[in-house]
Amino acid sequence: MAHRWFALKGYHLLGMKKPLSRILTALLIPFLALTSTAQQVAPLSKKAATVKRKADTLSLHAPISVTPIHGEEAYGNFVSSDAEEFTFYDVDRKTEVTLKYADVQKIKEGYGGYNSVRGRHTDRTKTMIIVIVVAGALGALIGAAASAKN
Repeated sequence: MAHRWFALKGYHLLGMKKPLSRILTALLIPFLALTSTAQQVAPLSKKAATVKRKADTLSLHAPISVTPIHGEEAYGNFVSSDAEEFTFYDVDRKTEVTLKYADVQKIKEGYGGYNSVRGRHTDRTKTMIIVIVVAGALGALIGAAASAKN
């Protein structure tokens, strides 16, 4: 009976008038919309999307080489990925590393050889280029010395 009396007088069970509850509802709806859009992920750049596609093709524990935009190339085993970042186990540092796709220049499957002097993995392509340049420079130096002797 009390419920019916409140309804007849324009009150709800909580004691608020209908116009006040409508104003409160009108204010809460935009806040609900703001919170739902704030949780959406921003679209990735073209380069970051390429890195994400590559990460999506990798299998669990696959050996990878990661080239960040700032920093040295890292080598490890792929652990997981989500919409914004991926995680891999760095085999040289023996720790898990999480990087955002936007912070990575390239992901390659596999990693190069092992440098026993430094105790780290290395990129074989980079090493081969350095060896060829040094050998070429030494050859040019020896050739110049031999021609100067004559």
